[in-house]
Amino acid sequence: MEEKSPNSIAFSVDAGLIDRLGKELVGRAETAVSELVKNAYDADAKNVEVNFIDSLWSGGTLEIIDDGLGMTFEQLRLGFMTISSTDKVHNPLSSRYKRSRAGKKGIGRFATQRLGKKLIIITQTLESEQAVKLTINWDNYTVDQDISAINNQIDYIPKEKPEGTTLIIKDLREGWTETSIKRIYRYVSDLFQPDYLSESSQSLHLAKQNDESFKVKFSNIIDGVTFEVASPEKMLFNKNVAVIEGFVDALGDGFLGVKSEKLNLDDYAIQIHKSDNSSRFDKLKNIHFKAYYFIYNRQEYYLNISQLELKNIYKLSQESSGIRLYRNGFRVLPYGEPKNDWLYFDKRYTFASGQDNIPLSNRNLFGFVEIIDKEGEIFQETASREGLIENDAFYELTDFLSKAFEAAKGRISEKISLLKKGEQTPIDVEDNLEDIAEKKTIEEEFEEVNKEDLNETAKEAIKSIKEKYYEVIEELSMLRILASLGLTIGEFTHEIIQFTPSINGYIAKLYESNENDLKTLELLDNLKKTFANFTSYTSYFNATVSENTSREIKPVLITDVVDYFIKNIKDDLERQNTELVLDSYSYNLYTTPMHISEWSSILYNLYTNSKKAIKRSGNSGKIRIITGEDNNKIYLEIHDNGDGIPEENKTRVFNAFFTTSTPAGFDSPSDEKLTGTGLGLKIIKDIIEDYGGIIKIIMPENGYNTCFRIELPKAQKEELEKYEL
Repeated sequence: MEEKSPNSIAFSVDAGLIDRLGKELVGRAETAVSELVKNAYDADAKNVEVNFIDSLWSGGTLEIIDDGLGMTFEQLRLGFMTISSTDKVHNPLSSRYKRSRAGKKGIGRFATQRLGKKLIIITQTLESEQAVKLTINWDNYTVDQDISAINNQIDYIPKEKPEGTTLIIKDLREGWTETSIKRIYRYVSDLFQPDYLSESSQSLHLAKQNDESFKVKFSNIIDGVTFEVASPEKMLFNKNVAVIEGFVDALGDGFLGVKSEKLNLDDYAIQIHKSDNSSRFDKLKNIHFKAYYFIYNRQEYYLNISQLELKNIYKLSQESSGIRLYRNGFRVLPYGEPKNDWLYFDKRYTFASGQDNIPLSNRNLFGFVEIIDKEGEIFQETASREGLIENDAFYELTDFLSKAFEAAKGRISEKISLLKKGEQTPIDVEDNLEDIAEKKTIEEEFEEVNKEDLNETAKEAIKSIKEKYYEVIEELSMLRILASLGLTIGEFTHEIIQFTPSINGYIAKLYESNENDLKTLELLDNLKKTFANFTSYTSYFNATVSENTSREIKPVLITDVVDYFIKNIKDDLERQNTELVLDSYSYNLYTTPMHISEWSSILYNLYTNSKKAIKRSGNSGKIRIITGEDNNKIYLEIHDNGDGIPEENKTRVFNAFFTTSTPAGFDSPSDEKLTGTGLGLKIIKDIIEDYGGIIKIIMPENGYNTCFRIELPKAQKEELEKYEL
């Protein structure tokens, strides 16, 4: 008998979805840990312990212990074990302390998968007689399996405490250094909205800092010895130059106030309009912000601050400044993180100049934006909890804040201009740091000799030697820069030239097809001319050349130059079908003062070497760039899965003219000859060693065949202060 065809079908879920969601929903380790802390907050915990146990290398353990309400078996089944549970939607306030729930995405389970390979949950309630122990091996969730067919062991064990939950995440996927633990502690410490921002958090039961009903303790446990992570230094905000504060009310009207006792400034109710000049914001309601403004190295702009305090605030600004955003009491990443310029202050104002030159970069501001959106209908976080969905309300928010700070800048500029009238020689505010730490090294040595007892002839001789010395140093530096620039141009133009014949060929065909259409021929003429200009002048080339117009060296933020470089090779990576992964294991990675254009040569040569090696190997390309700090050295590693370097050649690749590339033919284009001379690594080595660094070949990570590692001295505090970095 023929089997009857079914008339309905249900969805099934592949178990590989767990692994995919863990990687895609929780991109950062900070986000993963913070989600688990938020879960403890939602469970009405008063205390949370976060313990990193023997976690310096991958394979360690992370414990998160709270004294919250705990879970019964049914709550565990319907909550944690139900993907996209709606419990927080139906119960927006916690049951005991009526706290506003931290979120509605239900991604805590994926956070544990993101962090480690195995999860143990031990949980108990006041009413339960036993604790429930759930063990999950995330490696069981592989593709081609029905997720419902995978069972996780449940045990009933004696209670560890009256109530609460313990998460034990074993076999951590990444290592956690002391620096990385401190970084995540700083983030979790800033997770809750500062209580000094506004009174709304108290009346609406929003989370806030200094809430005695919720404390988080971080510990780093190594070989049984516990090291508690210290609380980060707190800012003395009342030492500011000015306080900038504003809000958008329930009707959509925006206002700004600026106050400074020293500058005799007390402006309020400055109205802020939308970009289309309409008086009210359509989507923006109940928004409040507050920012504390500082100008460094200008003590006369303050009412009551010492030079030491100002220097400490400047130091703190390197990692804690910017405008942070809090939604319903909880911080939203990445707004206000180092290098995050979501309001474009750095891009817009860093290089601005004018009569007053009042700075307004992220480092000048310690600010907080409060969004109250209890229903989550206006401002919604992305699935990864990293950023808000950029809808109309978000655009209105950035519009309002940008206009408010621009208006505040004008008010402060006015008062400082009046204050400057009493100065003999006004000094640019942000340039002053460069003027105070100039004389050092060789010049000081000469001055030691140049005493009054020397006759005028000796003084003139020393002066002449000094001038010659600096001339030679400058000339050598410029020659090296030009050499590295030549290699960069050669590599880049070589890539562009490859596509020129085919594009010109297509243009010629279009000419033939439209020889009687004068309008089209005119457009083709413009296209041909435009393309010719493109091949002659490229953005990367222009940027490199412009960097060389200034011979000044300064500390280089290595993460920035790498980001800029990756942006420029993005299209080339796609053409080469090469995956590039960037990992940074620290922040504020400033090298010793260098010429920034030298990094164009360093990165481009290492990249082209990797590209050639990958092409020779026939592999699907993989490159990984890692930056970090180790023993007061800034390091950069570039791994690739090319054909590798034979052991006997590892000591020779840095020699001049040694190359593993196929030599260019006699009649090859000059740019192709230039890229195959074997000078690239030699010049890179010379550049790096000249700054007291090293470049070497080290053992690559699994999945890669070659790794170059660059180590350079870290910029000293005095150097960063000199350049106001």
